[in-house]
Amino acid sequence: RHLTCARPPRPQRPPVLHRRPAPCACTRQGAFGRGGRLGAGAMSGDGVVPRNPQHVRCKNFGCQQFFDPTKADQTTCIHHKAPPVFHETVKYWSCCPNSKAYDWDEFMKIPGCQRGTCSTEGAKKQVMGGCDVRADAAPKRIDDDLPADPRKKLDRLRAGLESIGVESSSFDRAWGRLAAKHGDLGVVVSHMGKSFTEVLQSMDTDEVNLPD
Repeated sequence: RHLTCARPPRPQRPPVLHRRPAPCACTRQGAFGRGGRLGAGAMSGDGVVPRNPQHVRCKNFGCQQFFDPTKADQTTCIHHKAPPVFHETVKYWSCCPNSKAYDWDEFMKIPGCQRGTCSTEGAKKQVMGGCDVRADAAPKRIDDDLPADPRKKLDRLRAGLESIGVESSSFDRAWGRLAAKHGDLGVVVSHMGKSFTEVLQSMDTDEVNLPD
């Protein structure tokens, strides 16, 4: 007869307990209010902090942060003052043309040039393209800003005189009398130019009559 020895039972390993790591201080502060109660910034089951449904995204260029629209004056917003330019492969903000990027992540890292508060109102023009770049770089005629219409010239002259303290009613009476006499606003503009030139030349030559 063959004798067999009974093997001793294998020792069983203790069960491994997987413990969730302790949250950091910022998570504890955002998730719990006073007394350890669950607050508005509590984490969901998948570890993502849910956004307050009453918060909206800032419409300022480059801000991207959510805020309470009822407390917009309490926010700090670093943003760009002009829309972005996407031309071929280059990306940059039109207010910061010296900071260009070719990758989207690098483009979003370009710091803002303005400091203010978050806003819910966005600009009418959100993006600029190649047409806008070519239009800005197009040569401009020197006489583009000069009005061809004599009436527009008189309006600009009135605005300039008002800015230095001349009453617009006095100017209107003067050119009105000239218009009634000559019947042509072009002649009125010519007479006005000559009259102002004579006054300026007399002030340059006659130092006695210069105003104090």
